[in-house]
Amino acid sequence: MASERLERNFGKVHARHSAAFVRHLVECRRACDGDLDLFLVLAIIGERTFNPQHAPDSMTRQEFLEGSVGAVEPIAINLQSIADYSGIPRETVRRKIEQLIAKGWVQRDPRRFVTATDQANDELRGLTASSVRYLSEMEATFAAIEPD
Repeated sequence: MASERLERNFGKVHARHSAAFVRHLVECRRACDGDLDLFLVLAIIGERTFNPQHAPDSMTRQEFLEGSVGAVEPIAINLQSIADYSGIPRETVRRKIEQLIAKGWVQRDPRRFVTATDQANDELRGLTASSVRYLSEMEATFAAIEPD
């Protein structure tokens, strides 16, 4: 349930979120050569690789950029799980995973589980910066609306 603060200020928050989120999606699309399904598959794998359940309580952006994805225990995910979760057809997910492996952004273990790689973290720093811009805009939006 949304907070009263969000309910009272929904129009302003939604408008700012939409504008910032669209700019971020454009960057995501650009990073994946115009293929938003490729980005979505990568994002799902990335979320399971660096997941809220095992992420450190405190980590700076610099520590994130310089760290290894292997430092956080991933949550197992495979092709079928990605297809089920995203609604993207299984065969499309299979092709996207193969593309991501070819780019070096994803790896598959012997059990066929997939995880993001340090190479993805390095090569997609622009998307990390875009995420920070989006989050900063949302932080400023919430700071500017009336308190609860």
